[in-house]
Amino acid sequence: MNLRSVDLNLLTIFDAIMVERHMTRAAARVGMTQPAMSNALARLRDLTGDTLFVRTGRGMMPTPRATALAVPIRRALDLVQVGLTEKAVFDPESSDRSFTLAIGDYCEVLFLPQVLAALQEEAPGVSLSLQSPAGATLQKELKDNSVDLVWDAAPLDGPGFRSETLFDDRIVWIMSASHPLAVKKRPTLDDYAAASHVRLDPGHTYVHNYDRFVRNLGIRRRFAVELTRIIPMAFTVAETHHVATVPNRMAERFARFLPLAIKKVPLDLPSSPFYQSWHSSRDDDPGLSWLRGRLVDLAKDF
Repeated sequence: MNLRSVDLNLLTIFDAIMVERHMTRAAARVGMTQPAMSNALARLRDLTGDTLFVRTGRGMMPTPRATALAVPIRRALDLVQVGLTEKAVFDPESSDRSFTLAIGDYCEVLFLPQVLAALQEEAPGVSLSLQSPAGATLQKELKDNSVDLVWDAAPLDGPGFRSETLFDDRIVWIMSASHPLAVKKRPTLDDYAAASHVRLDPGHTYVHNYDRFVRNLGIRRRFAVELTRIIPMAFTVAETHHVATVPNRMAERFARFLPLAIKKVPLDLPSSPFYQSWHSSRDDDPGLSWLRGRLVDLAKDF
């Protein structure tokens, strides 16, 4: 294919439809009318020989061909954007850039509201797209710029990756305010081990780290259920006589709204730090450098 015959604006149109999954919103995203957007999609279909997007009740769903094109097109657009702005100063007040963050529900619940409030005030056009930090392809996604930053309970090791500490937390255990142990000022290690526990999916890094620490001490807990998300776990604990082990900030947030008792784990536990990580190829990206710095500043008050 001769690129000189290709309208490269079609790449931004493809990306807008891929992100929005809706023709009207995609048209607004790139500043086009809907008829012009439909015409551009027709040209994209002619160019690729594929339908690319199928209209459904849930919006414009990508075909396998569109899904395969999405990452390289996004990468190409990011490279162009970074190349054109490399020597410029990132202006958060006027930017309409979108950043992709891989974060767990711990940070979503506790940290994201403050981040969004700050962005709304300082960078009203900047948007965030979130995904889970779990997954075998995460390092590849950081390298190819489909993910900008990772927030997790473990730093990313290996050549080409950078990590810095956002904040520290400590691990506690929670139970319903009606639990028999809730009135006990300092439950013992035997109480803790004998309790019926709710386990969070060990795909959450801090859960994996804590579970390994406890197992190495020879402590065996009985798990009544394993859940994938923190919020259902909090409600399950509040409404049963099961217990759960969670970061203290999370426990305190849920205890504002749910009848929960928070207890110190009867063990000498290390702190539980949380990190933000990125790929070194983005060190000179002015927009990402600004975002990283703001997140570190916000975390100081967290």
